[in-house]
Amino acid sequence: MATDPDVPYRYQLDMGHVTCVRFNEVQGLKCETEVIEIREGGNNFYKHSMVGGNSFTPMTIKKGFYSAGSEFYKWMRQLHVKSMPIDRVNMSLVILNDKFDEVGRFNLYKCFPTSYDGPSFNSTAKEITFESITIKYDFFEYHPGNAIAGTIDAIINFAVNATGGLSGAIGGSISL
Repeated sequence: MATDPDVPYRYQLDMGHVTCVRFNEVQGLKCETEVIEIREGGNNFYKHSMVGGNSFTPMTIKKGFYSAGSEFYKWMRQLHVKSMPIDRVNMSLVILNDKFDEVGRFNLYKCFPTSYDGPSFNSTAKEITFESITIKYDFFEYHPGNAIAGTIDAIINFAVNATGGLSGAIGGSISL
């Protein structure tokens, strides 16, 4: 199995079929809420703003290219093999401190690759070549703390969403 180079960054990607990928750069962790504006009859002064659904921007990951490891390329190719099901995986972007202890994680759900950019080769260059992959996901959640705290937080969030609110999840009413 190929190992990733040691880079001065402190984050890694845990995926369903790849246990750990360290990388150089990530972009696209963005959640945006749709705003629905409604005019009220007889009110010409302002519009009412209603909260709509969320949309999430695809994430792009850039990592050092090593010919022995081609996890991203293989994942992208599997999408187009008719005999194989589409592999949508859950993954975690794990943030580490300088001692490589987990300090937080973004959990991304139902991910699949939409674009793969292979490395650029230049025989006179002395730097590492990079590959990048763009990943579409349904949604993400951020969980501070270590993996156990993140799992507990995810379970609580699931219960809250499944029961329609915090009061339903804990069996009572909450007033603020």
